[in-house]
Amino acid sequence: MTVVPGSIPRIILSSDTKLTFVIKTKQFRSILFLILKFGVFCAVAFLLFKKINAFPQGFELPENINFILAILFMSFMPINWFIEWLKWEAIVASKKMNTSDRWHSFLSGIVSGVVTPAYAGNFIGRMFYFDKKDRKEIILNTLVGNASQFMVSISLGIGSFAILYSTDISGFEHLLMTAILCIGFGLYFFGDAILCKIPLKFFRELDLVLVSKTLRAKLLGLSFLRYLTFIIQFFIVLLVFDVRFDIQLFLWIALMYGAITAAPSLFFGKIIVRETIALSILTLAGIAGPVILLAAFSTWVINQILPVLLATLLLKKRQKHVLV
Repeated sequence: MTVVPGSIPRIILSSDTKLTFVIKTKQFRSILFLILKFGVFCAVAFLLFKKINAFPQGFELPENINFILAILFMSFMPINWFIEWLKWEAIVASKKMNTSDRWHSFLSGIVSGVVTPAYAGNFIGRMFYFDKKDRKEIILNTLVGNASQFMVSISLGIGSFAILYSTDISGFEHLLMTAILCIGFGLYFFGDAILCKIPLKFFRELDLVLVSKTLRAKLLGLSFLRYLTFIIQFFIVLLVFDVRFDIQLFLWIALMYGAITAAPSLFFGKIIVRETIALSILTLAGIAGPVILLAAFSTWVINQILPVLLATLLLKKRQKHVLV
């Protein structure tokens, strides 16, 4: 501390002290954010427990399980990930890389995605298979692919809500939902043109690394096919557990996925959050609570956990890899 006569004493910190202070501040924020997430997680878990505890007949398993439909339900998993593979191939179409690296980067993305919020961290596993100069492009375009899935899910969720509650929604609310979708798709296709106006090098170079609008439209189409796969698969798993066939269920499932997509993610994707939302929405369609939980859990295991286990095993067979 230096003191000048007639002046206010000032404390001069060394560069090491400042660095330590910055690190501790970041650590404090990380811990605080983790505690906040854990608190929200506990609140959602408590809400889910209350819903389960309120089941009229307790947690009773369905009497009839259709095993033929169960096999059909599981067969949708490879279709789901094949469509995601096509999205990845569209993103790296201009890159000169061998088939092995392309395949293993995709598998690494599956593994890294499962431990990140909403599985959005798939770019983490992918980027290490590319030179540093290409990583920015891979990260941004993977996020564009994720954004295409987000837009499709939100759009069909809002559309399903508008149909199911058409008599309860005012004209202004219809207009508001349409405006939200128009803004979302506008940002998806033209957001980079707006960001390029920002006088920072990172944003000025976006148009040089982002996939073209034609490829963005292709990613959107593939995301739509993948989303239909999700909806049909969940519809089938409900039939597996003896739910009565009803075409309107497709709308309820689409609404459920839209709400899950819009909901914040806590730990390991949207575990607990997903089940709570599924219960809240599908019980309105007259489906029994235990069946909803069984369907949600089965879908999670087949679509997320099983692919991660398979991807991990395939990566371990490779001598050089980045995640396992």
